[in-house]
Amino acid sequence: MRFLLLVILLVLLGGAGLGTLINVDPGYVLLAWGDTSIEMSLWVLLFAVVLLFVTLSLSLRFIIALNLPFRVLGSWQQTSRIKRMQLQTRQGLLALADGQNVRAEKKLAELAPTTSQPVVVLPGLARALGRQGKIPEAKTVLDKLVVDFPGAQQLAYLELAEICLYQGDDEGALDPLQSLHKLNPQHAEANQLLLDLLQRRQMWSQLISLLQVVGNYSQLSEEQLAQQQQLAYGRAFSDSHRQAGSAAQSSLDELQALWKKAPQSITNHGPSIINYVKAMARIEGDSAIHTQKFIEQILKRLWLEELVLEYAHLPLADLQQSLAKAEAWQDISKDSAALQLTLGRLCRRLELWGKAQDYLQASITLQESKEAHAEMARLQHKMGHIDVAIEHYRLASVF
Repeated sequence: MRFLLLVILLVLLGGAGLGTLINVDPGYVLLAWGDTSIEMSLWVLLFAVVLLFVTLSLSLRFIIALNLPFRVLGSWQQTSRIKRMQLQTRQGLLALADGQNVRAEKKLAELAPTTSQPVVVLPGLARALGRQGKIPEAKTVLDKLVVDFPGAQQLAYLELAEICLYQGDDEGALDPLQSLHKLNPQHAEANQLLLDLLQRRQMWSQLISLLQVVGNYSQLSEEQLAQQQQLAYGRAFSDSHRQAGSAAQSSLDELQALWKKAPQSITNHGPSIINYVKAMARIEGDSAIHTQKFIEQILKRLWLEELVLEYAHLPLADLQQSLAKAEAWQDISKDSAALQLTLGRLCRRLELWGKAQDYLQASITLQESKEAHAEMARLQHKMGHIDVAIEHYRLASVF
């Protein structure tokens, strides 16, 4: 209330002051244009200017008010158009999800030229085309998407790969997946698709490299990663082939390099170690020096009975020295049936018939096996004990 009274008082004082000024000196203004002139007081001019300003403002508001219905109509049309496009987009995507690829193509193709959501519509259209086997048309749509939106390159690669996989074209899917992986190594979905694809195509070296990347980004659990690595390395070892001359040395170098970069899930995994040893022995052939040294080194830290059995089958250069090393392993595992069998085989190869028989009998006593009975049968046959040999052959056939 006090503020209102103050405002009224100020207005009255201002009006009184203005009236006093007008009475003291009304001023004089002369406007001339050619032969025409207008005379008026300064205050009349000011009043005319204010009146003109108010008139123009009211006229502008009136014109805007007259245009309002047209703007409302345009806005309604735009909103209606957007709603129709959204509805058609939903219908196309739902048709795609339901497997109605022809209907999805029709709905999305109508939207493609004018859609406000090309990142949604164009990949959907490409998928609908791809599922019908129209691969070139699908690629054209995805190329258009990338041209219009360079940031959608990863989406285009992934969509093309999935289309090829849907059609069973693994070779066609490989290139876009590898390109996507190169562009974004952390793309989890692309990495998973590429893992499955490389495994199906038995591309073990590339699979091993990819598993290292996947492991770095923790995109698989430790158990899943270890299983995948064991499969990949095992198959890579098994695919190593024996060649002659310098080619054999090259194969051996590649195999050893593969082992050196292997993770602990491989270097501490018994079956993987056995696969590596067998591959190395196959490549070395009649000169298994590296294989022998590797087995001796591994058994110092990890006891693997299958590795012990493999040792006796190697073309050992110095059988007497190898037998001494094998006998020393009894300090590690004296009650190992596999070790006793290996010692028996080495003794048989050295024609130490008595020691061979003792070791083989010890192996059979600890744990009967087909291999131990068969080895004993061969030894008894060599010693001329035919009946005993026949009995051990019979026992071997039971297993």
